Amino acid sequence: MARVVRYEFLGNWIVFWALCIFFFLIPFAFLYWMTCSIRIEEDMDNPEEFVSLFRSGKLTKGTRT
Repeated sequence: MARVVRYEFLGNWIVFWALCIFFFLIPFAFLYWMTCSIRIEEDMDNPEEFVSLFRSGKLTKGTRT
């Protein structure tokens, strides 16, 4: 069984973009993005099918292969 790894940002997008507005705060925005992101690993029977559905836009939330 193959494994699919994805990252999801759980932080506040308004705070992230507010930090990005000012040039000298971009390193803090990057740190905020890194600390508020999680890694999700899922075992799938056919990851190639999942990737092709995702890239074609046919994959909806809640759809699992």
